[in-house]
Amino acid sequence: MPLAGSILAGTRARLIAGAAVILVVSGGIVATRANNAPAAAPVRTAAVTRGTVTQTVQVSGSINPATQTRLSFKVSGPLAQTLVSVGQMVAAGQALAQLDPTDLQVAVSQASASVASAKASYDKTAAGATPQDIAIAKQAVDGAKSSLDQTQQSTANDVATAQQSLTTLKSGYSAAQNAFQLYASAVPTDVGNFTTSLGSTRSILAQANVDLNTKSTADITTAHTGIAQADGSMANAQTIAGNQLATALTQWQSARDGVISAWQQFDGTVARGTDTTGPAQQYQSAQLTYATATSRLEAALASASSSLTSAGTSGASAQSALNSATSSIDPSLDPARGDLLGFQNALSSETQLVTSITNELTQMTTSLQTITSAVTGGYVSAQQAVTAAQTKSSGSVSSAQSAYQAAVVSLNKTSAPPQSYDIAAAYASVLNAQASLDKANNDLASATLTAPSAGVVAAINFQPGEYVSAGGTANPFIVLSNTSSIALHGTVGEADIAKLKLGQVATVTVDALGSGSRLTGKITSLDPVATIQQGVPVYGVDVTIDVPDPSVRAGMTGTANVIIASKQGVLVVPNLAIKSQGGQRYVQVMRNGKAENVDATFGIANDSMTEVTSGLQEGDQVVLPAARATGSGQPGNGGFRGPGGGGVRFGG
Repeated sequence: MPLAGSILAGTRARLIAGAAVILVVSGGIVATRANNAPAAAPVRTAAVTRGTVTQTVQVSGSINPATQTRLSFKVSGPLAQTLVSVGQMVAAGQALAQLDPTDLQVAVSQASASVASAKASYDKTAAGATPQDIAIAKQAVDGAKSSLDQTQQSTANDVATAQQSLTTLKSGYSAAQNAFQLYASAVPTDVGNFTTSLGSTRSILAQANVDLNTKSTADITTAHTGIAQADGSMANAQTIAGNQLATALTQWQSARDGVISAWQQFDGTVARGTDTTGPAQQYQSAQLTYATATSRLEAALASASSSLTSAGTSGASAQSALNSATSSIDPSLDPARGDLLGFQNALSSETQLVTSITNELTQMTTSLQTITSAVTGGYVSAQQAVTAAQTKSSGSVSSAQSAYQAAVVSLNKTSAPPQSYDIAAAYASVLNAQASLDKANNDLASATLTAPSAGVVAAINFQPGEYVSAGGTANPFIVLSNTSSIALHGTVGEADIAKLKLGQVATVTVDALGSGSRLTGKITSLDPVATIQQGVPVYGVDVTIDVPDPSVRAGMTGTANVIIASKQGVLVVPNLAIKSQGGQRYVQVMRNGKAENVDATFGIANDSMTEVTSGLQEGDQVVLPAARATGSGQPGNGGFRGPGGGGVRFGG
């Protein structure tokens, strides 16, 4: 009998047994519903198809400028006023700051006077030279020659000094590298010798115990106790050496190799003449790791040394007992006394070995300070100083030579009768004076610093009244964040960082613009070392946006979905179809009207679809979970209701 019919029949029987009479008007309807069982819910399936599966890693963070411009004045002078503030958005060409123009205005006046003088000289040349003019021209030649000699000597000294400084730095840098590597190979050997000799030293104590077993006196008992305590301390030292010290040495060797590799990359960059910024930063990171590893190794050595000190104290106590007034005259104790003396000597050697290792680590740290100074700026600065001295020398000598040659030409022309080319030379002097005036005017105009492009003021390094030097990016006057290139900076956990690589493509959604606005970008930076946030290690990731949206502002939050894997034209099934039991994943396939379990191999997956690499074929119908019940009595609700929406509800 169908389920509904059996329940209604049972209900009628109970009503008759209770002497209750129920009049059923619609008997035909009741009979029909009693005899018809609810239809089985249809099986939901989905076809195995071919499609594209893309895996992504989500990076959430904030938008920041990708690059910064370091701005300095083209001329030097005291700062008169700053026209912007940190955090202010500026437009291209906007005035940022002004120097005190007093000296520059004086230079313009002087250049104007030079122009007037050159014009007067031109008029004089055209009129012909006097004896006084010839004498003055000779003096000018002598002065120009003296100036040329002094300039050549001075600039040659400057170049030699800069070159010597570079040579000295290179020599110290190379010596520090050699010393570091020399000690770097000695430390593991010495640590190994220290660990190995602990067992030999401890065996001397065991022999001392054997040699003391000939008699039993208070002194011998005291000696046994001291030996046992010394042996315990030696056992503790062995434990430290085998665990804490061995682990610290392994970490130290890895850090040591990292430092050497980092400076070798820096040396290669220097040899190629390319930018050293990246290798220098990598070296600093490796140097920090090495410093931490060295501290751990030194701590392990100190801990082992402390146990040796305790062992020495206990051994000395045993020696004192055997050398007491009562026991010192007993010749049978000589072997034990010899053993304890040998133990103290061996212990002294162990302690000296620890001291030697510690000194080697100290020497390596000292060498590393020299290397660090060179890598983090000293080497490049020394090279730049040589180049600057050579450039300055070339320019100064060339200028002095030009002045001397001009003086000679002027003398020759002054001594000669006025010629057309004399007049031309005088006119050239007028042009040169005019050029100097133009430069002075340009310098005066350069007293106002303007923004080369739109951006946000990130830093201002000088205050009004301070002297600002011209040029240079090491200590710029102002740092301007370039808003034409922006990047999303976010973090990911240690489970995702291994999936990310530089250059991977990402889609970026900025919260303020809504989910409909999507930008594209690429990963341009990955943190090499984790940062601990609330006890959890995270890694910084920079995704530089390809084409910035003008609506995006620095500080806005956003999300980048980085594509780490994508396959096209592969077999895919909905994630809902995949089942798991006992650690094994499988699907059910409809075959001949029945659902059969099928083992399958799966590949990459996203939020909705999973790649199938074997076990299924295109067109197979995989079973999906039943539709969720709605409680309405309609298909898919997982139940049944009686007539009129009331009555008894049966669970599917």
